This record gives sequence, C-alpha cells and structure tokens, in this order.
Amino acid sequence: MNGRRVSLTVVAVAMILSVAVSGCGQDSSSGSQVITPSPYLPGEYVPDVISAEAVVVPYKEASLSFGLPGRLNEILISEGDAVGVGQELARLDTRDLDLSVRRAEAASKSMKAQLDKAEAGAREEEIALAEADVAIADGNLASAEANLESADASLQKALTGPTESDIQIAEKQVELARSQLWGAQTQRDVIGDQLNAFPPRATQVEYEAAKAQVATFETQVTIAELQLQETRAGARDEDVAIAKAQVSQAEAGVQIAEAQLEQAEAQLSLVNAGSRAEDLAVAEAAVAEAEVGLSEARNALADAILKAPFSGTVGSILLNEGELVSPQVPVILLGDLSRLRVRTVDLSEADVNHVRLGQQATVTIDALAGRELKGTVVRIAPVATERRGDRVYTVTLDLDVGPESGLRWGMTAFVEITVR
Repeated sequence: MNGRRVSLTVVAVAMILSVAVSGCGQDSSSGSQVITPSPYLPGEYVPDVISAEAVVVPYKEASLSFGLPGRLNEILISEGDAVGVGQELARLDTRDLDLSVRRAEAASKSMKAQLDKAEAGAREEEIALAEADVAIADGNLASAEANLESADASLQKALTGPTESDIQIAEKQVELARSQLWGAQTQRDVIGDQLNAFPPRATQVEYEAAKAQVATFETQVTIAELQLQETRAGARDEDVAIAKAQVSQAEAGVQIAEAQLEQAEAQLSLVNAGSRAEDLAVAEAAVAEAEVGLSEARNALADAILKAPFSGTVGSILLNEGELVSPQVPVILLGDLSRLRVRTVDLSEADVNHVRLGQQATVTIDALAGRELKGTVVRIAPVATERRGDRVYTVTLDLDVGPESGLRWGMTAFVEITVR
C-alpha cells in the first residue's frame, strides 16, 4: 500500500524539531517575532507524500433507479450516449398507473361537483317542489281537521240522544212510507179487479208489477218504523264506543297531518337556506383529499419514467427490456465526464490524518503508459469503509484535464499527495 511512500529523513526530523522549538520569524514592519503554529505535534512522524491507489470517476455520477416496482417496458438510450438534464432514459409499463390516474381524476371531478352543488344551493325546481309539498301537507291537515269535526259531532249526538226534531223527522218518514204503501195497495187492488172482469181490462204482468211495488213500499215502511224506534231509543253503548273510536282515529289523523306539514315546512326552509358551513367544510375536505390522491397517482406515473438528473454520459445499462424492476435497484449508471476526478480506494486511517483539502497531488495513470497528471484534494470522506479487512477513507481529487485527455471512467490510478 505504501511501497512508494517517500520516507522521512533524519534531516527532516531535525528541521521539524527546530521549527517547533523556535517557531518564529521577523516581522519586517515591527521587528517583533510572529509565531506560526504547526499542524503536527512535536516529534510527530510526518511524511512528505501520502500515496494510495485510486480509480478515475466522473465529476458527478449517479446510480439511477425507479422508485416503484414494475416491468421495464422501454430503454431509450444506449451505453455511451450523451444525454441532457431531464431527458427520458427508460420507462416502465404504465397501463395500471394510467388507470389509477384516470380513476383519481374522476374522483376529483366528482368531489368538485359536490362542492359546487353545495356552494350553489338549491335549484328553482327543488324550491318549487318543496313548496308544493308544503301545500299538499296543508291540504291534508285541513281534511283531517274536518274529519275530526264530523266525528266529534257524531259522538256528541250519540251522547246527548235524539232531539224532538229528530223524532218528528223519523215520524214523518214513517207516515210518508205508509202513505206510499196505501197508494200502491189501492193500485194493486184496482188492477186485480180489472184482471178479474170480463172481458179483462188489465194484464197479469201489470198485476205482478203492482204487487212488487206494494212489497217495496212495505219494506220501506218497516225500515222507517225501525229507524223511528232507534231514534226514540237513542244511541246504544256500542254506538257510543264506535263514535269515540272514530274521534280518536280522527285526532290521530290530525296529528299525523300536522307532523307532515311541519316536516314539509322544515324541508322548504332547509332548501331555501342552502348548505351549512359544516357541509361546505366537509365538501372542501373531500376535494382536497381527492386532489391529493390525484397528485399521488400522477407522481407514481411520473416515477415510471427514468430521467437524467444532470447532463452526462450513460456509463452502463444494468437491466434489459421486459425484466421486472424492483424499487431502488440500479438500472442505469450516469456520469458527467466533462471533468474527471480520481477517488482513492485504499487510503489507510493512519495516513488520512495527514491529508488536507487543497493539497496538491501527482496522479499516475498506468493505462496511459504511466502518464502523470496534476490533482487537487477536494473532498475527504468523514467516515471509513472496510476494504479487505482494513479501514480505509475515500479522498477525492480534481484533475486539471478534460475528456480529451484519454482518461476513461473506471481506469486505475496511483495518487501521491504532497502533505508537507
């Protein structure tokens, strides 16, 4: 690992100790001594150069992957292609995602329509219908009240008994029925005499008709006499009970009609009042939730397209069309090769303490016949990684050459960092 490190000489040690003891110089303006602090402890072993193996990497690189599972439907680029920022590189099969977006759009439109309806209030037709329901309920209440009035009058009549006028009317009906019967009997007798005369002056049919009329009036007389008896006797207990039941039924009908009218009026008031603030808040929340669902569906559809996060060169395509893709599994390696860097792979934890940002280095590229390039330390990893059982730190160095230098992504290099 450190076979090419330049060893510290005895002379260098003496110089370091001398600087640590004196640590001073003359200020040309004031003549006073200026102490320059040393970054190392007195007697600390400090090499001139730290060396490490490295690899050539792009200025920026990314291992691109999809954020959701699916089937790789199309690869739009080839290895080595130069791509621009935002350019589409690969796509998943989006049939199910398209349906999800359409479903979310429909839900969003439905919720917005519900909100518009709540904000607009009732239509003229709905108000007219509610007013008609109130008018019908009012008419039903008037009819129920009239039925109650009639039933109550019948009950009062049954409780108080017949009046003298009622009896007189019933007696007149009996007298009328008897008078009609006597007239029919006289006509029957006359027709009978005419039928028995010689020669006959009436037919048997006329006589039978006269007899039938007599029978009819006899029945009417019987009915009138019974009604007279009932009128004189007054209402029976069962008649009173029936009248009371009819009054109770009529009262219930009035209560029902009143409740229906109250409900219809309340519905009309509700229609005229429009939506409550609480209903509008619920509708607005439903719209917001639907819009979130639509955004999620659209984001998922967008995530099914792999795009270049920066301009660069496609270094490697790791999957083939038709293969199943898992989230976070690399699909394409992308690098910005407009500038190149090297990254150490075996810098030990003992050597990293001597490395500082801005230190210069010599970078040897074996693949280019040992060509030496200049580099500058631009990044020191704060955390170690493990390599072949050793704890190593990654140090990144910028190179002062471009892609025309012949360097390629992944070439090995040897780095010598001047630390003093």
